[in-house]
Amino acid sequence: MRMGKRRAGCLALFLLCAAGLAWLLAAETVPRREPARLTPTAVTGAPGLDGLYLYEGPLTLEYALPERAEGLRPILEIRQLYAAAELRLDGAPLQRLPAGLGNLYVTLPPDWGGKTLALAMEKGPEDPVPSLYLTDSVVMNEQARADTSLLAFPAAVFGVLSLLALGLFLYGWLEGAKPWPALLLSIAALGQAAYFYLQNFSLFSLPPALYGLALYQSRALLFAAPPLYLLLGMKKRRKAFAPFAVLPSLFYFVTAGFQTVVPLFSGIAVHAGLAFCPTVAALLVCAALEYRDGNPVFRRFLPWLGGCAAAVVLLSMLPAARTSILWAFLADPILWIDTELFYWNSLLLALCFLDSAVALIRRVAQRETEMRVLSARESLTREQLAVVRESAAALGELRHEVKNHYLVLQNLSRAGESKRLDAYLSTLVSDMASIPALTCAPHPAINAVLTTMLARAQKQGIAVERRVDIPETLPFPDTELCAVLMNLLQNALEANAQAPEGARKWLRVDLHIRGFHLYIGVENSCFAPVDYDGESGLYRTTKEDPSAHGYGLKAVQAVARKYRSELLLQCSDGVFSAATALQIPE
Repeated sequence: MRMGKRRAGCLALFLLCAAGLAWLLAAETVPRREPARLTPTAVTGAPGLDGLYLYEGPLTLEYALPERAEGLRPILEIRQLYAAAELRLDGAPLQRLPAGLGNLYVTLPPDWGGKTLALAMEKGPEDPVPSLYLTDSVVMNEQARADTSLLAFPAAVFGVLSLLALGLFLYGWLEGAKPWPALLLSIAALGQAAYFYLQNFSLFSLPPALYGLALYQSRALLFAAPPLYLLLGMKKRRKAFAPFAVLPSLFYFVTAGFQTVVPLFSGIAVHAGLAFCPTVAALLVCAALEYRDGNPVFRRFLPWLGGCAAAVVLLSMLPAARTSILWAFLADPILWIDTELFYWNSLLLALCFLDSAVALIRRVAQRETEMRVLSARESLTREQLAVVRESAAALGELRHEVKNHYLVLQNLSRAGESKRLDAYLSTLVSDMASIPALTCAPHPAINAVLTTMLARAQKQGIAVERRVDIPETLPFPDTELCAVLMNLLQNALEANAQAPEGARKWLRVDLHIRGFHLYIGVENSCFAPVDYDGESGLYRTTKEDPSAHGYGLKAVQAVARKYRSELLLQCSDGVFSAATALQIPE
C-alpha cells in the first residue's frame, strides 16, 4: 500500500509539472493584447454585408473610427487584401494600395479619431473580403513574439525528440539490436522540426516549388511514420494492417508532398488527409487485438493512447473548450482534417517514442538479468562439477567396499541375526542416499540447477523429494527457467535454515507438463512468520537490508506473467508453497 501511494504521488507530481510547463509554453504563444477589429458600417456597390464573398465588382466598405483617446491604436492593419485598393479618410484620399500585398499596415494621421474610413476596391470572384484592425507598435511586437514562439517551440520540441530517438537508435546499434523503428521516428521528428523552422524564413528564400516541397514532405513523414512504426511492432495482424499503413502514406506522400511541383495535385491535396481516416480506425482495431494477444508493444502503447484520448474528451467537455480551436476541430472534422491529423500523429509519434524508450530500458534490464543468471549458472556449473566429483568418489569407495559388505550380509544371514542384518542394510541405504545424484532431469539447464541446489539441501540435512517429468528440450529460454528454479529453491533453502534444533527439514520439487503448460512447484517447511504484500501478491523480504533483497519472487512473477500465468504463493501450518504454470509458446 505504501509503494502504491508513493507511485501515485510521483505520477501526480510529474503530471503537475508537465501541465505547468505546457501552460507556460501555451501562454507564450498567445499575445497579451489583441488588435481591435473594425466592423463595416456601410457597403457601397454590393447588395449588403451578406454574401460579400460571392460578390464580383466595385466595392466600397466604410468604417466608423472611434474617438481618439489615451491608449487607442494609431496603426491600421489590413488582412487578406489581394486586389488593388484605395483608402479614404472622410472622403479625402489617404493611401493607394497595390494588388497582391496580402497583409499590410498603414499609419493613420494624428487627427484620425472619430472620422469615417473607406476602403474602395475592385473585388474579384474569388477574392476574400479584407479585415481591418486598429493596432499599435506594442500589440504588433506582442503578436510577432507570439507568432515566433508558436513556430519556435514546436521546432525545438520536435528537434529534441529527433535527437532522443536518434540516441535510442545509436545505443541499440552499439548493443547489437539495430532498432530501425526508432530511426524512423527520428527522421519524422526531424522533418517536423524543419517544417516549423522553415516557416520562419521568407517565402522567397527558396524557390517556391522547392520551399513547398520541403514543407509538405516533412508533414508527409509525420503522417506516415507512426502507423509504420506500429506496423513493425505487430505480430499476428501485420498483414491485415499493412495496406492501411502503407497505401495512405504513399498517397499522401505523392499528392500532398508534390503539390507545389505538380499543379494537378494541388486540388487533390486539400482532401488527401481523408485517406488516413481508415488508417486510424484500422489501427485502433488491430491495436486492441494485439493487446488481447499479449503483444508487449501494444500492452504499453494502448493504455497510454486511451489515457490521452480520455484527457482530450474531458478537455472538450469543459465550457471554455467549446470556444477553442480544439472544439472547432471536433465540430467540423472535414474542414480541419489536416490539422486534426497533425495533432493525432504528433501524439502517436510521442507515444511511439515513449514505447521505444521503455522497450530499450527493459531490454537493458533484461540483459543485466541475463548476465546475472549466466554468472549464477557458471557458479552452478562449478558447483555441479564438485558434486560430480564427490559422487564419483563416493561410488568408487562404495564399489571398493561392496565385496566386504556382501560378506558381512552373508554371515549375518547365516547366523540368523535378523535385527543386526536390518540395521546394517539401513546403514547401507542411508550411505547410498547421501551420495549426490548426477542426473535429476533430462533438460540440461534444469538438471544443472536441480543437482546443485538439491546437493546443497542434502548437505544441510534437508529431506528432498522430487518429481521431474519433463522432456529434454523446452521452448523456454534457459535463463528464464534457471531464474525461476534458482529463486524458488534458494528461498526454500533459506527457509529451512531457520529451523530450530531437532525440527524436521524438508523440500519438495515438482516439474511436469500439464496440458499446454509447464508446471513448476516448490514446497518446503516454514519456521518463521512471513509478511504478505496484498498489492503485489508477493511476500516481503524479512532480511536486514530490504533494499538489497526481495527481488527473487519479483523476477519469478515477471517470468510467470510473460507466459500468461501467475505466481501462486501460500503459507499455512508450517508449509510454504510456490507454484506457477507457464503456458508453452506456440
